[in-house]
Amino acid sequence: MSDFLLEIGCENLPASYVPPAIEQLAADAGALCGEARLRHKGVYTTGTPRRIVLVIRNLADVQDAKTETVTGPPVSKSYDAAGAPTQAALGFARSQGVALSKLKPVATPKGDYLGFTRVLKRRTASSLLKERLPSLIAGLRFPKSMRWERGGARFARPVRWIVCMHGKKAVRFAFAGVSSGNATHTVPWLAKKGIRLESAESYFDIMQRHGVIVHHEERKSTLRKLASGAASEAGLNLIDDPALLDELTFMLEEPGVFIGEFSEKYLALPPEVIVTAMKAHQRYFAMRGGVNTAGDLVPRFLSFFDGKKIDPADIRRGNEKVLRARLEDALFYWQEDLKRGIHGLAGKLDSIVFIEGLGSIKDKTGRVKRLMTFIDGYRGAPRLSAATIEKVALLAKADLASEMVKDGKEFTLLEGLIGSHYASAAGEDREVVDAVREQYAPRALSDPLPESRAGTCASMADRADSICGCFLAGLIPTGSQDPYALRRQAIGLIRLLERFPLVPIDKLLEASISCYKSDGLPAAGDFEGVLLKLEEFFKGRLEGFIRERGAAYDVVNAVIQVSWAEPSICIERCLEIQKRRKSKPFELLITGVKRVGNILPKDRRLCGLPWDRLDAAFEGRESVPEGMAFSPDLFEAEVEHRLLREAKAKLPELRRFEQSLDFNGVLNVLSSLGPVIDGYFDTVLVNCDREAVRENRINFLAGLFALFSRYADFSLIVEEG
Repeated sequence: MSDFLLEIGCENLPASYVPPAIEQLAADAGALCGEARLRHKGVYTTGTPRRIVLVIRNLADVQDAKTETVTGPPVSKSYDAAGAPTQAALGFARSQGVALSKLKPVATPKGDYLGFTRVLKRRTASSLLKERLPSLIAGLRFPKSMRWERGGARFARPVRWIVCMHGKKAVRFAFAGVSSGNATHTVPWLAKKGIRLESAESYFDIMQRHGVIVHHEERKSTLRKLASGAASEAGLNLIDDPALLDELTFMLEEPGVFIGEFSEKYLALPPEVIVTAMKAHQRYFAMRGGVNTAGDLVPRFLSFFDGKKIDPADIRRGNEKVLRARLEDALFYWQEDLKRGIHGLAGKLDSIVFIEGLGSIKDKTGRVKRLMTFIDGYRGAPRLSAATIEKVALLAKADLASEMVKDGKEFTLLEGLIGSHYASAAGEDREVVDAVREQYAPRALSDPLPESRAGTCASMADRADSICGCFLAGLIPTGSQDPYALRRQAIGLIRLLERFPLVPIDKLLEASISCYKSDGLPAAGDFEGVLLKLEEFFKGRLEGFIRERGAAYDVVNAVIQVSWAEPSICIERCLEIQKRRKSKPFELLITGVKRVGNILPKDRRLCGLPWDRLDAAFEGRESVPEGMAFSPDLFEAEVEHRLLREAKAKLPELRRFEQSLDFNGVLNVLSSLGPVIDGYFDTVLVNCDREAVRENRINFLAGLFALFSRYADFSLIVEEG
């Protein structure tokens, strides 16, 4: 048993291509070994810009032994009455190349069949792999692939060499016109000849001696040490950027570090602009003064180069020149935008189209203003002033008309944040400045939420308006197509409403659609139909969001049917039910609710009824919902009266726990009804012959089902076992 090595050497790969490729390669290679019956001690993959590497530790030299049972015709049809073999038996033996005497009866679920046991031929690992490796390489998926040779092979970049060895032996095959062997390269377009490997086991040590750090985790650690050491030596503090470090890890093979400078005049720019100018194209790290993270930006940057033979001084001068040009552009944009001021920028929004058929960005700010007012006052007295809401709505999108943001340059990613700097420069209140900055939060799933109420309302309003607008314009996500990132925006809105339950989702969507309707946009919109599509869209997003928290599909489905519009309540209920799944009282409750639900017609299984209608049903008022009117006078068994008494007695407790958002208390109360429901069905025949009694019992159970289903459709939960 020896290590197996596959190195695919190619022209420089984009950094983002390498991690998914090595992850897929590990999975595919592991599956290949399992299918081919090749034992090993583990699969490892890594990569650099110029190589994707697979190592299979202690790969067996030959396949594991395996036997298989081959069956032919039934025994009953294999021999005639005299015991002589039939043509079916003879033909089977001939086709399999075995003597008739080797065939024995084999018991199967369908009866006894004629058969034999065959030992499969064992092949060497090398012979198997040389056949399958071309397909393994060709199967690697990349965001974009290219063809560069006559055979039509596709890969992310042209393949220039392949190393393939099992122990000390080279495994020969060809892919894309390149034959595998035992010669690797560092920089192939500079080297006159390759580096010969003695064995697969020696690969990493040899590459290390030639300056190439093949292990990506080791390379990442090296980058971190080089950066922190250089910053410390200069008496500065590196601004940590994990995403940039990850990207650089797959851009470099032989990393070296340097520190460059830029003019102090550029420090007049917002710090985020400087950091973005450094990172977006040049992959520089920004630096602060002092040894802690609280210091101000300094006119220095840290970056890396690849290769030991490069002069860092030449690299530094070239990079300083490129950065100076970018910062000069940014400073020009900044100064031009300040001349117009944020109110001047806001005045240009009527010339920027929001979405075709849905008006301008100026129209959007009007809708956002109305939605912010609606959100702020929905649960009680408004906390934001009308002046604050108007200012935030007016100025939030102003930077879309700025030189810094509008033309799709790297600073586009700073929209909102740039606007907050313009608002601050214009002397706006802190509340307005913060809201303009926070309007896009959270931008990603792990991003922090807004801290201010104005920012929270602005973020909710903006997302609701964008999602509803896209649905009205027919821009609904399908499959992998979601050009306006509506799924991400919906998850952001769910996160906001989980933390700040200012308004139910359905009410917010209705208010947003109403804004479009009152504005006459679009000219012919299916407003009612769109609301139904939006409900299904948000239910789907919420289901995935809660399932990632550990709730099972049936629990999520049961709760979403009732409380999807209140994410904070929906999530709490799902997680609390999930915790109780294996408790006996809860299982008894589920069994009882299922028995109630199973006996009811589908139109009687009502979920989410308001308290006034439930009270009317149990107290026999005239306003009782249709299909729930019953009379205790028609009850015939004591257990019927007992179940009614128990249920009515629980109503005040349920309301109290519900109002205090104590779903644990609600479940305790509901679970306490499980035994009496069980006793009811053990005694009472609901579908009896007497129509009046039968209908009365069904109506009573419909009310009971509606009481439980105010919180979740428990009948959808799958019982354990």
